[in-house]
Amino acid sequence: MRSRDSTTVHSDCKIIEAIRKLPQEGKFFFRIEEKEWFELVRSLPSKKLSFLMLWCHANDVQILFLENGYRPIGIKVALSLNRYQAISPFLPAAIPYERMLVDFLGKEGMNAVDLRPWIDRGYWEYTWPWLDKPILSHAKNTNDNFEELSDSSKMKGQIDLKITSNDCDRALTPVWHLSLTNDKIIQAESLYGYTHRGILSSLRGKNISECMPSINRINALDNVAHQIAFSHAIEDMAGRVPSRPVLQGRIILLELSRMSAYLLYLSQLFEGLQVKLLSSRLEIARELLMRWCHDCFGHRWLMECIDFGCVKSVKPKHRQDLKRLPYKIKQLYDEAKALFQEFPDLVKRLEKIGILTYEQALQFNVGGVIGRASGRDLDIRRYADEYQLEWLPPCNGTGGDVLTRVRLYFHEIDNSLRIIDTLLYGLYGDDTFKNCKESFTEKNSGEGVGVCEGINGDLWYYVSVEKGKIDDIFIRDPATNQAFALQQIMKNTLWHDWDLIQSSFGILVTGVDF
Repeated sequence: MRSRDSTTVHSDCKIIEAIRKLPQEGKFFFRIEEKEWFELVRSLPSKKLSFLMLWCHANDVQILFLENGYRPIGIKVALSLNRYQAISPFLPAAIPYERMLVDFLGKEGMNAVDLRPWIDRGYWEYTWPWLDKPILSHAKNTNDNFEELSDSSKMKGQIDLKITSNDCDRALTPVWHLSLTNDKIIQAESLYGYTHRGILSSLRGKNISECMPSINRINALDNVAHQIAFSHAIEDMAGRVPSRPVLQGRIILLELSRMSAYLLYLSQLFEGLQVKLLSSRLEIARELLMRWCHDCFGHRWLMECIDFGCVKSVKPKHRQDLKRLPYKIKQLYDEAKALFQEFPDLVKRLEKIGILTYEQALQFNVGGVIGRASGRDLDIRRYADEYQLEWLPPCNGTGGDVLTRVRLYFHEIDNSLRIIDTLLYGLYGDDTFKNCKESFTEKNSGEGVGVCEGINGDLWYYVSVEKGKIDDIFIRDPATNQAFALQQIMKNTLWHDWDLIQSSFGILVTGVDF
């Protein structure tokens, strides 16, 4: 890319400096011309400029990067005949986003690595539904195709499998296409979109005060993180920071949600291994936790507990129950953790399978427990003032296998228990959980970015508001990147490890299909 004085940019710092010299549009984005865009693409990847998400609004492709890993900075480039220069050849993490642009708008990334459907499985009423005038779709269920190997590439005895789930389970596990030979997976692809609900398109044009019910229902397991990230984006747009008690109240809800999800992940994984002794304790602990959440916050899944500038009020009759988590939950969890450590054969079974390397975690922009298990030390909570660093002792694995991920799930539950106990004890007798919602209609136009470390990693929201209504919104759910990475590591693994590897990644479908 060339700066305004036509000097060729070679270093990371000069790339960022050159971007900042471009015409600025709004709070985060800079306008770049097509010729300069081509030069920028050739300069990627950059150590100081990491890819976050890509989408399209009006006639512009919008790409949001993170400067130094935490500061959003974006680029806008106008589409040329519904096409743009793809970045996936240099940044593989962009592949699913470029595929989504084709699904939703029919916009093609030139020289893209892969432009096959990511979400559109041929069941939609309209083709390219985000267009101002969507085209009525006549071909149904035509996008379920698997990119099979050519006959010349197939090995002797190769078997192609399509693994489907019933309609009730499709929100939990995707459809898989696998090619096997001698019980070894040589090609793997997971198909998403069967539970797609079109939430992003339904939010556009809606008043910001009416959006939270839809945000709550994007992902039941991770709905607290979605509530927080969206609230942070609107608060950023309005230039307001919630009070510290409100932020601490959100921490409690977030860590309860995280603990509930990881108890589920572990119980399902051990259930698949037929280790009932562990899975039953973890599942009962989770059920007791969800009942306690219902008693204290009015909802098992902690839905509708957060809004702009506030957290939900707690009913006074439950104050005595809010002092600490029930002892039985910790007892069952501690028993399960001790049992896991006492089974050496179980540890051996999980070791050195489903390995996601550090290089792959960086390449596909994978964070959360999955990324940290591969040595990528990324936890957005460390950037949040309301979190104390001593609550988040680093515990990153380097193995990148199923065993490392399981150990980190246990470690994260331990952390959540400590954080919850600390904040609940200090909260007891205080009126922290208070409905203190402020009016956010005073400043009803602008842009905002919000982030939260959810159950799968860093969850980002971008919003643009015009006269109190959502003009543009995009969500970067980390499940998208993890789902794509999961396809890559399934290759060259043994068939009998397939389901175990998938379970160690948790439930990704609802994070992809919103």
